[in-house]
Amino acid sequence: MGGLLARAAYELELHDVKLLWEGATSPGSPTTSVDQELQAWLQSRSLHALKFFTFYPSTPAAEVSSLLEANFFKCAIGNKLPLMSTAGVRDASEIRLPNSTLSGFLRHLPVLPEEFLTDAPAMVTSLENRGMIKSVTFADILKELQSRPLVEDEVIAFLAWWIGVSKQQDTTSNLTHRAELLDAAVLTTGKTGGADEKIIALGSLQTFINSRTISSIIPLDGPLPDHLLPVTISKHFPSSDISSAFPWVELSIPKWLEHVCNPKVRSANVNQDLTISPIWAERVLTILARAWTTLSAPAKGDVFSHLGAIACIPTSSGMRIPDQSYFPQANIFNDLPVVTLPSGAMAKGSLERVLQALGVRKHVELQIMFNRFS
Repeated sequence: MGGLLARAAYELELHDVKLLWEGATSPGSPTTSVDQELQAWLQSRSLHALKFFTFYPSTPAAEVSSLLEANFFKCAIGNKLPLMSTAGVRDASEIRLPNSTLSGFLRHLPVLPEEFLTDAPAMVTSLENRGMIKSVTFADILKELQSRPLVEDEVIAFLAWWIGVSKQQDTTSNLTHRAELLDAAVLTTGKTGGADEKIIALGSLQTFINSRTISSIIPLDGPLPDHLLPVTISKHFPSSDISSAFPWVELSIPKWLEHVCNPKVRSANVNQDLTISPIWAERVLTILARAWTTLSAPAKGDVFSHLGAIACIPTSSGMRIPDQSYFPQANIFNDLPVVTLPSGAMAKGSLERVLQALGVRKHVELQIMFNRFS
């Protein structure tokens, strides 16, 4: 009877706490949005109740305490017990033990407050032993990822957690779990509902920028492919961790160039259309010049396939196709389209080699000379 009365008193106290918590929550808002001061007070009140009804060994007859505790939990039909969590009073089966590596992105999952572990360890242990409260499961993680988009710092925490998992367990099942997680995870950037809001499905990502290789010269203020992991996120991790834990590869210069040359991308901003803006064209060519010695023969072939047939060379006669442009030393006629960079820089060194590989001419064709002098 003592155990039943204790349970009734505990249930009544948690019921009052639940009403106060729910009364402080705005309709439609998450249950975690309760004022921090009120939340702390209600959690403290619940902790006091949990400590008050913690059963310790009794003397001289130990079975007294055991019987009280057994009957306290005997009321838990279907293993149910109201318990305070970070999301208010929930059934214990819905609450998970705290996990610091997951708390950065599992912000709506009901978790037992940390102070319960330190201030009421005996009751928490009893709940665990009875299977009434458990650690966070993979299903819990997947459910929250599917329920809402993550902001940038939450995605950073999510990636950091999975990198840690991958280092500890490199198994086939991990690949399956990874695919499920990435398909579920969505990143949102910018102001919600604003013009700058952007939604990125992590499952659609393919590339990242390595800050320690030649890909670091790719300009971040220019057009970037949608399949690129935002640099504001990738900069928090060693590139080796990203490539080993996720199915993403380093964004190569040819891949970036392919995106820059895409007609849809070019038409989106005339200032970043290398067939219209000589300033942007020079910047792209300069980047290629810096990377040129590191590119393989096939990669250089890709560069030619992207630029060889479009008017991407700034000349004295406007933007021209490479094989219709000339180096300054070929200027034997005043109206030849000679390479003329907006910055006034000379086309020499690596830049000269890039232009030559694209087809810019060093000499005037004999036929043109015959036509001019005939």
